[in-house]
Amino acid sequence: MQNANIEEYDFSVIEVIKKGFSRINGVKGTFIAAFVIYIIVAIVLQVVLSFIFPIQTNIPTEPNNLNQLITTIIGFPVLMPLLAGITMLAINHSRGKDIAFASIFNYYHLAGKLSLATIAMYVMMFLGFLLFIIPGIYLMIAYVFMTPLIVDKGMNVWEAMETSRKAVTKHWFKVFGLSFMLGMIMLMGAIFFGIGLIWAIPLMFVTLHGILYPLIFDGVEI
Repeated sequence: MQNANIEEYDFSVIEVIKKGFSRINGVKGTFIAAFVIYIIVAIVLQVVLSFIFPIQTNIPTEPNNLNQLITTIIGFPVLMPLLAGITMLAINHSRGKDIAFASIFNYYHLAGKLSLATIAMYVMMFLGFLLFIIPGIYLMIAYVFMTPLIVDKGMNVWEAMETSRKAVTKHWFKVFGLSFMLGMIMLMGAIFFGIGLIWAIPLMFVTLHGILYPLIFDGVEI
């Protein structure tokens, strides 16, 4: 296990986004290809599982929530390693390594751990939302680095969750502001037939995991 030291850090939301835009040059195609593969796999998986666990009931407005939960959980071992792979594209790119979209398939040996971590994260967030919503919002942002800490630093599930939470808490409002801004950029990118997503999708991964993650856990200056 490779422990990560939480560096003392600070950042400007606008400067991080500007740096992110400068770093997606030349790699947009790689991130788009990887994200498209993720979406295709997710759609195919949903279609296949919906035949086994039908989500629709005889009443269209009342879906089968149990089957929906089952299909979501079954999908974790397939989808979470792919999402981890896209995250590692951003991290490896920040370290000056050559990246290829096919590398997103390299993390299926961690499928069990990533699935367990995702379930644990959703349980904690659900409990947080039950407690007047605000704790759920806090945890939703605080766990943003859970996945790369498992994949990149070799942490176990709870250690990764707590390390991410403690690190983000130091500047929670700034991380929230950055996540909100990236969400708005994604939303704007989806307008006009999604053309802007060519920039928005790589920017989201490169900014959060290619800039902020190395700043916090590796002490790499922006």
